[in-house]
Amino acid sequence: MVALDRWLSTLAPFSRNHEEGEIDDLFEAAAAGSLWDSGDASTPIKPVFEDPEIYELRRTALNKKLRFYHAEPERDSTKLVALHRHIKVDGPSQQVEIEGAADLYDEVRERAGW
Repeated sequence: MVALDRWLSTLAPFSRNHEEGEIDDLFEAAAAGSLWDSGDASTPIKPVFEDPEIYELRRTALNKKLRFYHAEPERDSTKLVALHRHIKVDGPSQQVEIEGAADLYDEVRERAGW
């Protein structure tokens, strides 16, 4: 999360605002249920963990692959629980990022009594 925030802070104000707007649009589309998994590398959303059900939102900004993990509570699937975000680095660390998001969601559900 820190690396993504740090990278965004290095952009010129107009570029940073543009990228943050694109990220907001991606989350709004996910919350509205208007994204679908196309099954290829260009898909904007992909289920990445089954129990709990975690989704990865994808965006490429400049030369960075941005990844955002969220869950949709069973009680209200129009809401997103943002869990983690990072800049993707190919390799085994990607699975660690996903598993960390799943662990966090388990903690949130337990505390909230979901």
